[in-house]
Amino acid sequence: MIMKSAQSLFFIALFLTILVSCRSRNQEIVKNTVNPKVSVKTTTIIKGNIDEIISLNGKSVYLKKNNVISSIPGYLKKVYVTYGDVVHKNDLLFEIQTRENKALENSGLAPELSSSQSGIVKVFAPSDGIVSELNINSSGMYVAEGGQMCTIVANNDMTVQVNVPYEHNQWVKIDKECKIILPDSTFLDGIIYRIMPIIDETSQTQNVLIKARSNRQVPENLNVIVQLVRFRHSKALLILKEALLTNENQQEFWVMKILHDSIAIKVPVQKGFENNRMVEVISTDLSLNDRIIMEGAYGLPDSTVVKVVK
Repeated sequence: MIMKSAQSLFFIALFLTILVSCRSRNQEIVKNTVNPKVSVKTTTIIKGNIDEIISLNGKSVYLKKNNVISSIPGYLKKVYVTYGDVVHKNDLLFEIQTRENKALENSGLAPELSSSQSGIVKVFAPSDGIVSELNINSSGMYVAEGGQMCTIVANNDMTVQVNVPYEHNQWVKIDKECKIILPDSTFLDGIIYRIMPIIDETSQTQNVLIKARSNRQVPENLNVIVQLVRFRHSKALLILKEALLTNENQQEFWVMKILHDSIAIKVPVQKGFENNRMVEVISTDLSLNDRIIMEGAYGLPDSTVVKVVK
């Protein structure tokens, strides 16, 4: 009887031990399941300057164009250029044969007269540039007096033409610096050098000319973006755009700040200026070099335990 009682007590104790052990393990599993550590990547808050930018559409133009015209009526004797040629001032472009010289040549009389240079008029380039139009390109063609023969564009004097809405007039000033963004995402520094005193009646825009500070060859009629600085904030708190969180209506903004290397807390902020990479944040709860989450913060509750990874 005593042996049976001892066996019963042993089995009861063993059962209770197993039960307590399983309960402890289950609690540990539940604890690890409920509070997992989320892996995140962080960045720091920096201080710097950021601008509010006005972006306008523009196009490249070459304002300096020389139309080469014939000073006499006659026949084209020789053509020394082709379309797209680079020419320099005083380069020989054409030779024009007078009608009288042509008549002597056709008559077969006085060959020494028909070959005389007195009946040949030479046309020279009035400036450096590129032959952008070639109106006559073969010998024997008749050219009227004042007829246009070709056009030479000064390709080293590229200008950007922008039609600026009048509401931006106060930000457009002579000698104001700007950036010219090309379609290949490269940019040129520019400066406003002329504001035309005329408003387009239909679009209510004003024609503004910008000089590029570069010798880069840019084709005419290329669509570009011109960026003008409207305001500048100095010594602003800046973060990467990926680190700024917002709601669906983009009416509330916040960041997830790291405390004690492991806890992510929600810090509401006001959004300031932004550019392609950075955004200004305004908050009394943030300071220089604070660490905030830039990857893994989406949908993260306040005071979440996180694991910072590189």
